[in-house]
Amino acid sequence: MLVTTSRDPSSKARRFARALGSFLSLPYVNRGKQGLGGEETWLVVIEDHGNPAGLIKRTGDEAEQLSFRLSIEPDGRRLGRGTAKVAGKGAMASTIAQFFELELIGEIAPARGRIIWVAPNTIDFMDDGQARFGLKI
Repeated sequence: MLVTTSRDPSSKARRFARALGSFLSLPYVNRGKQGLGGEETWLVVIEDHGNPAGLIKRTGDEAEQLSFRLSIEPDGRRLGRGTAKVAGKGAMASTIAQFFELELIGEIAPARGRIIWVAPNTIDFMDDGQARFGLKI
């Protein structure tokens, strides 16, 4: 899986795409004018008026979309490699785990590690108990 932005992205969209790629230990690709080809799975950050507003997961001819609004801005620091897991309850946690192709660990998140915490209407990207960025869905 690769992370990129739409063509001619804003600086906020690029910063978010890099932070997401770093959090998920996925490569960020500065796409420029090249298309999304091949059998790779792409997470494309889309924007609305210069602000990140969603992700499109594109695999071949299939596409899924996750719309959001940033609630906590990424701090811009790169993270070391690590494996993220999804924690939360209900159908939304399961949907997020499937979207990012990650393991769902249930309702209780461990204090250490890289966790995507799914709560009603919010998704928080936590690293060792500290929020790196957050989304309102």
